[in-house]
Amino acid sequence: MPLPSRFNLGPAQPPEPPRTKLQSKIRNAKASGVPESRSEIARITSLPIDFGMDEGEMETFQSRRILTQAYRDGFRLFPVQANALAAFEKNGGLFAPIGVGWGKTLITLMIAEHAFAKRMAERILLCVPSQVYVQLTERDIAWARRRVPLTMPIIGLGSLTLARRRQLAASGRRGLYILPYSCLSTKDATRDDKNPGTLFSIAPQLLILDEAHLVKSRKAARTRRLRDYIVQHEPRMVVLSGTITSKSVQDYHYLMRGSLGDQSPLPLSTQMASEWGAVIDSDAAPTDRQTGPLQPLVRWARSNFPGQEFDDDITSFRRAYKMRLTSAPGVVATGDADIGVSLTLCNHALDVPSDENGETLKRLIRGVEELWQTPDGDEIEYAIHTFRWLYELHSGFYNSLVWPQAEEFARRRGIPVPRAEELIRAGKEHHVALQDYHRVLRGFLENAPPGIDTPMLAGYSMSRHKAQHVGQNMYRAWRAAKDLEVPNMAERDSIAVRISPFKIERAVKWAEEHRKVGGIIWVYNTELGLWAKELLEEAGIDVLYCPAGDQANRDIVEPTNGNRIVVASIVAHGTGKNLQHFQNQIYLQWPRPAALAEQSLGRTHRNGQQADELVVHTLHSSEFDYMTFGACLNDAVYIQQSTGTRQKIVYCNYDPMPKIYGSEFLRERGFNNMALNQEQRQLLQELFGANS
Repeated sequence: MPLPSRFNLGPAQPPEPPRTKLQSKIRNAKASGVPESRSEIARITSLPIDFGMDEGEMETFQSRRILTQAYRDGFRLFPVQANALAAFEKNGGLFAPIGVGWGKTLITLMIAEHAFAKRMAERILLCVPSQVYVQLTERDIAWARRRVPLTMPIIGLGSLTLARRRQLAASGRRGLYILPYSCLSTKDATRDDKNPGTLFSIAPQLLILDEAHLVKSRKAARTRRLRDYIVQHEPRMVVLSGTITSKSVQDYHYLMRGSLGDQSPLPLSTQMASEWGAVIDSDAAPTDRQTGPLQPLVRWARSNFPGQEFDDDITSFRRAYKMRLTSAPGVVATGDADIGVSLTLCNHALDVPSDENGETLKRLIRGVEELWQTPDGDEIEYAIHTFRWLYELHSGFYNSLVWPQAEEFARRRGIPVPRAEELIRAGKEHHVALQDYHRVLRGFLENAPPGIDTPMLAGYSMSRHKAQHVGQNMYRAWRAAKDLEVPNMAERDSIAVRISPFKIERAVKWAEEHRKVGGIIWVYNTELGLWAKELLEEAGIDVLYCPAGDQANRDIVEPTNGNRIVVASIVAHGTGKNLQHFQNQIYLQWPRPAALAEQSLGRTHRNGQQADELVVHTLHSSEFDYMTFGACLNDAVYIQQSTGTRQKIVYCNYDPMPKIYGSEFLRERGFNNMALNQEQRQLLQELFGANS
């Protein structure tokens, strides 16, 4: 059966780059005299609906893109992979909120090959998380070459000296450059008179961002450098992530605009996108918003999805936006696509022991919760700052802050010892004054008037009006701390203090039960990983310790290590890696960010997993543990409902069912979670029962 014209791969000219469409669209909108908001929503509702290929189109499409022998052997792309490639070929750009475990790496390589072969781009840059660089260059590319055509030159820029990376970046060679995101944060990415920086030296015509949520923070240096390049050079763009946002459309607005141009289902202007965000974002207050200008999108949804009900309210607008997002040309999402492996989270609740160490732990926890004091006795300024201390303490340890020794501080700073002593003394004096100020500030904030009811606003008021709005006592304490600030004064070092290994001991018992089949023990804090490694070795268990680093990156992806007990850093290995050779895992610490929970579960719960069922064990024990998981679950619901990408902790099985909490309840306790709308709250209630 011949391919439809929209997938024809003949000698026709490649599609017009999104940047040209975008420039003309903005120019025409400004010149038309039509109000921008009406013009934009008309553009968005007039975009075609694209749900990808049907079964016949899919098979024909695959037969032309898979190597003959691999195709005969039965290898096929997942439908979402084929649709993503087809969307790029048709539109010249791709925005792909594709869930974890659906083969985004192969999508990036096949898109790069197509763009290079069709002369859409001579130089292509693929940015990846630093922790997956080794896996990609040493394993994934070789695996892909046996299944799909990959003829373009590939230039790896990770694990090189700065001089060599600069040399290759400036070489002008044609092909695919692979760069870890971390290299966008270091000095070789900085532009100056002598060096244009890695990104500008390569000057890619196609920019592929895998795990693009890593460049959503507008404050991060790598994001600023990336945005500068996009604004100045307007390359074609491919954006992929299973966790593209956890909070706001502003997380991905510039990425969507760059990849889709005037086919973006968001307004092109940052200001208008921000106005939509006031309705769509997780912290939007529905009762305070006017929805009149947004009703055309709801009417579009009613017309195109007659089986759905849409009222004239903000909840319906949010659902309409999700449908417009996932059906727009150039957007490919996994939606409700499922992995054929069941997933169950099984919790083992533990009691803090009643021995001396356990009692010490309980006392320190009460100090943080009730007195807002750190284990070192420091005043805690913000409610959100209690989370860090409680997260560590409920794991059995904490990081104590201690002043450095003068000799060590002098060596570290490259200064004489007498100067080091002066800076340490200055740091100590400032710290005492700052603690006095925080004590006064806490009392003031309990009854502070609007406009100066946060630490930042209070400080700003005193910097402008002195004691006028806060009183002399408060101002004197603030002024005393400010006057003691000294440039380069010493700060305290962090030293881990171990208290009670009660959770680690349960993880050791789990490891003994799984020592013949292997499994992963996930940890968040480095100290807890080291402690777990030591206790496992004392128990005679063959443990593979995998913190951050290239060697650990190699070790954990090696299939022959699948039958070993591995202690792995969630931060270092929870994103991007193929770990389906492991079938057992336990979380010694559950990650608070929903995106990191989704990513880390997806290392094993992914296509290619041979087990029929994955049972993931957790150690939620205290009310704080349950609230941490509840806040994570709260945010996962927001991600799922706003992007259309299913989240594993929302749809998996539980034994027992998790506790859930209202958004407001969690926010009051400093968890900084997303505010859910009525539909999202209803989903939580339907799945897990009433809120506490």
